[in-house]
Amino acid sequence: MVNNFSRNSEHERDEVPNTYGFFVSPNELEMEESVKASVARRREQKWLEMFARWPAFIASRFDKVKARCRKGIPPSVRGQAWYHLSAAKFRHENADRNCPTGNVFNMYLTQTPASHVLEDIRKDLARSFPDHEMFRDDGCGQQSLFDVLKAYAVHDPDVGYCQAQAPIAAILLMHLPPEQAFWVFVQINEEYVKGYFSDGLMAVKEDALATEILIQKVTSKGYRLLKKLDVDPILYTLDWYMTLFSRTYRAPQLFRIWDMFFCEGVKVLFRLALVIVCETLEVGPTDTVSKAHKCDNAMDLVALIKQTAKNLPFETLLIKMDKLSLSDINLAQACGQARQQLSSDLNPMNNRNKNASRSQANKHK
Repeated sequence: MVNNFSRNSEHERDEVPNTYGFFVSPNELEMEESVKASVARRREQKWLEMFARWPAFIASRFDKVKARCRKGIPPSVRGQAWYHLSAAKFRHENADRNCPTGNVFNMYLTQTPASHVLEDIRKDLARSFPDHEMFRDDGCGQQSLFDVLKAYAVHDPDVGYCQAQAPIAAILLMHLPPEQAFWVFVQINEEYVKGYFSDGLMAVKEDALATEILIQKVTSKGYRLLKKLDVDPILYTLDWYMTLFSRTYRAPQLFRIWDMFFCEGVKVLFRLALVIVCETLEVGPTDTVSKAHKCDNAMDLVALIKQTAKNLPFETLLIKMDKLSLSDINLAQACGQARQQLSSDLNPMNNRNKNASRSQANKHK
């Protein structure tokens, strides 16, 4: 009888790395789409020309940059594009210029965050993309991942380390050297999804509630079902938003989402979430919508929403994201409404806690 370990070993030997470094079966490798070399070179050249005149492009031709990001950044220049789009390049150079040692990242590596933070990081190294050649077993990427996460924990000790940060940093390392990856990681944490990894997860809760508010506007039928089953939006958005969909999609689809994310910001996450929910609850495949409305509890519906995210044709998602009417004003209003609602929900709780504390104090007088 062949044991599981033997079967797993044989399975791993059969796998081969694809274009993006992920181990796949030979059949999956054959199914991968390829771009003609001449087309790839032409697109690469356009991005290299933009890098050479980056401030001018961002200032006066941003629509062109956005269009090229939506089309998909060529893999050969993707890392540098993210480094530029996130303004990590500017921040990196400015920080090093003002650093006594001349290199902030290396300076952070000489310092040590809290011991429990290092322990938590080490536990997650082997869990981060074990199907990628950089991170499988003791791949070269594990030390780089440790360095980036440790450096950030030193950089922002209030946040330290959160498990959802590991896959984000790992994906950056698939495209960039550790130092540049670190600075893009800083920008993600502090400019794109600020507060997502702080204690209490209030920023994520706010965006989850804002998503529900926007769902009410784009699919009233879907919204009624969610409320009927008392589905808390955090149940389906938490993993999506905190990992930037890295546990939902694989390369190259995930990288396409990140191309848009670095250009257009957090609005891309909202657009994608709204399309997925709409497809599941109202306008998607008939069998999916029918199954959704037959659900009689929140967890079954949440599981269906998450599964639909993985099953929908990716090009369909992109087309519907582009067509979805979601302005910056709509998003800002929804976030403001969510913030106000969460604040009002917290105040009675805080008052109850204060009263309980006073009552406890009076007992001891």
